[in-house]
Amino acid sequence: MALYIGLMSGTSADAIDVALADFSREHGIRQVASLEKKWTEEDRKVINSLCVSGNDEIHRAGLFGCRYARMAAEGIEELLRRNHLSPKDIRAIASHGQTVRHEPQNAFSVQLGNHALLAALTGIDVTCDFRAMDLALNGQGAPLVPAFHREVCASPDVPRYIVNIGGISNVSVLIPGHPVVGFDTGPGNTMIDLMARTYLNASSDFDGACAAAGNVDLGILEELLNEPYFEKEPPKSTGRELFNADYLKRSPKLADLSLNDRFATVTELTAVTVINGINRFGEKGEIYVCGGGCHNGHLMRRLAFHAAESGHLKLACTSEIGVDPDYLEAVAFAWLGYKFINGENVDMTGITGASRACIMGALYPAPK
Repeated sequence: MALYIGLMSGTSADAIDVALADFSREHGIRQVASLEKKWTEEDRKVINSLCVSGNDEIHRAGLFGCRYARMAAEGIEELLRRNHLSPKDIRAIASHGQTVRHEPQNAFSVQLGNHALLAALTGIDVTCDFRAMDLALNGQGAPLVPAFHREVCASPDVPRYIVNIGGISNVSVLIPGHPVVGFDTGPGNTMIDLMARTYLNASSDFDGACAAAGNVDLGILEELLNEPYFEKEPPKSTGRELFNADYLKRSPKLADLSLNDRFATVTELTAVTVINGINRFGEKGEIYVCGGGCHNGHLMRRLAFHAAESGHLKLACTSEIGVDPDYLEAVAFAWLGYKFINGENVDMTGITGASRACIMGALYPAPK
């Protein structure tokens, strides 16, 4: 076996996803096991605070990097114990880290994680910093997962669109005979979750219950859609630097709506921008959703409505094509770790706009 562990903590900042993957030749790419290490509410507050400028950021970022390493090490130890494995059975850990700033226009993206500490705690080599070389080659540094989608989700004869809805939504465009394209369509769960924490004292509008009980205000939706990012051509990427509480204030009347109508309108923004992003390619096909958004029943129904209105063949969860929707990204980073360890280039030219294919990542060898 060629076992790798992938770690992913996304923009939603709800947990570190830990996935064990086997890249043996006889198995192809196989997810073996998975678990999540949930962030506490205090952890989430720290992550969110580091996404904006504030007092003593370097100190707080350093402390959180250590916290990430210890949480990840606990998750890895538990995963190995459950599967009767030891550190020597794992070729490498591939860690995404926790994004706190993403500024491709300034050629940097910051993912926190003390990966030297992670290697020391686990006794396993750690690969990380997967976005840096892409940015150095004039790429957006995101999204990175479409290259993996090409490996595991493509159909030889039907166009497929793989939509990952985490804090931010991104789409992988898999059209037979064409290079893969991927980009961030805009907000995913981030503003829905922001409103849930503010008004519901909850981490999310679970299953879209509030949104389903409300009505979309089309005038306010139009104001929120009046953002140049949505019309920008790929390659493009975004984050909470744009889609945050200040973004919602662009429509002052949003605050005058009933709570349910606010949730309905902001959820509709995610659905509309995802399908609009897909529709710019013209080809009608199958749309498969992964990430936390696939568990929001109301959002999935709105996506299905707009997909059908646009003439697409179907909209479903990636589980329908045999891909775990909750751990796809963690397995994707395990795959990036596998590519790095084996010295293989990853071609992101049509996805991020990088000038050429390259080896992506950096290495912290475990102490021997």
